[in-house]
Amino acid sequence: MSEKWEKLNQNVISAIQRGDYEVALADAQAAFEVAEKEKGDGRNMAVSLNNLGELYHLLGRFDEAEKVLLQSLELFERQNGEQSVEVADALANLAELYLRMEQFVEAEEILLRILAICEKENLDPLFPLESLATALLGQGKMSEARSRLEQALEVGENSFGKDHPDLGEILKRLGTVEQQSGNLDGAEKYFRRVLVLYENSIGVDHPFFASILSHLAGIYLARGHFQAAEPLLNQAVGIYRQDSPDGHPELAETLEKLAGMYGGLGKREKAEDYQKQAVEMYVAVLGKDHPAVAQAWNSLGELYLQDKKVVQARKLFNDSLAVREKIFGENHPAVAQSYNNLGILHSMCGERSLAVKQHQRALKIRKAAFGEQHPAITQSLENLAGLARESGKLQEAKKYLLQSLSIWKSAMGQEHPAVAQSLHNLATLEMMAGNNGDAEHMLLEARKILEKDRVANEMHLLIVYETLAALYKTMGRNMEAGEFAARIHKIKKPEHMRKRG
Repeated sequence: MSEKWEKLNQNVISAIQRGDYEVALADAQAAFEVAEKEKGDGRNMAVSLNNLGELYHLLGRFDEAEKVLLQSLELFERQNGEQSVEVADALANLAELYLRMEQFVEAEEILLRILAICEKENLDPLFPLESLATALLGQGKMSEARSRLEQALEVGENSFGKDHPDLGEILKRLGTVEQQSGNLDGAEKYFRRVLVLYENSIGVDHPFFASILSHLAGIYLARGHFQAAEPLLNQAVGIYRQDSPDGHPELAETLEKLAGMYGGLGKREKAEDYQKQAVEMYVAVLGKDHPAVAQAWNSLGELYLQDKKVVQARKLFNDSLAVREKIFGENHPAVAQSYNNLGILHSMCGERSLAVKQHQRALKIRKAAFGEQHPAITQSLENLAGLARESGKLQEAKKYLLQSLSIWKSAMGQEHPAVAQSLHNLATLEMMAGNNGDAEHMLLEARKILEKDRVANEMHLLIVYETLAALYKTMGRNMEAGEFAARIHKIKKPEHMRKRG
């Protein structure tokens, strides 16, 4: 092995560990050039290509990362065979890249291959099991994701015991699966277990502890319990600032949650301030051409849109779209999100035909990426329904909403809160069409779903009760209208939802 190559390779490893990725990239490129000249058995070239791929990934240069990682994989396969440990390592880097790019189908295929190698070579399967769950979750395959994480947890508990901090990430992901499945109580249970686990091992000043505080706060935010979420988020911010004074992506992410919370409370000025802080931190730490920056711009644009700052919102949405197209290409779900928000902006400006065009673009991308029956396409369907409804095209709107309802029922089951939301949307459409009997049936079905967890669904229930009260008043059924009006008064509205005289 060349001493020159070995020295450069060690420099690469050291620079990556320091987080000095540009220096690491220069040394990795130099190491590859040395390996290419020396030829040898090709191992040094494969390692250098793998390092380059990892660095391009870290720097957000995904196309370049994919290209060199595939080259590295091909060399490792040629040298060691397709079922070797070296190939498993190379596949792991490629899987991480595809997960970052949200190419979940490709990631799943690779991770299944890694699991097969792990079984053959008796290797630790924790990484591929956890990552496979992420790929499955990205495809909306909740039960499969949960199953893989439960496998990972069993492996981890058998290896480390039930109180080892290395179990924290698995438990956190299980909590995320439960949260995305609408089981907020189950999610909270997992997050609290991790909180205790970290408190008793790595301590309450560790960034991992801050991460769990942030996740737990997310549960409270989902329930509309902003007062419970705020101190947890502030505690997490304090830990991150102490640990990384110059900023860190997870600190920026927590600032975004605070922005979302204040936005939910109607405190838009405060929300914008936190979101701007997050944007500045992402740009400083990651550079402008990064997916997290594009997402942060997008979120700030959404806040501006809520405040009717259309010019500022339009610029941010277009900037976000440009970065996403540069990084991911034109047919990525993140690009669809940008089209979605531009569609909302056009609608707000009265540019209805442009709005329809943008939402149709978003729908086409999402269908290609996720398939016809994935919850990710429901946002586009519901936005198109809204535009059709505004144009008086009630049958077209109904077609879109029925598609959305069918998807939610298929993906999440008959009694998920998202099903209740879809039923409510359909009911209001039926009310417009004068089909009050159908509307009543749908609203009562939505009510039944939401009342199974009154605490978690309180604000959604409030909206359903208000619609039922209005419907019964229209139908002349004043006693029932009064009954739901009384229920409404028992629910304490957040300050920003209360009518002001």
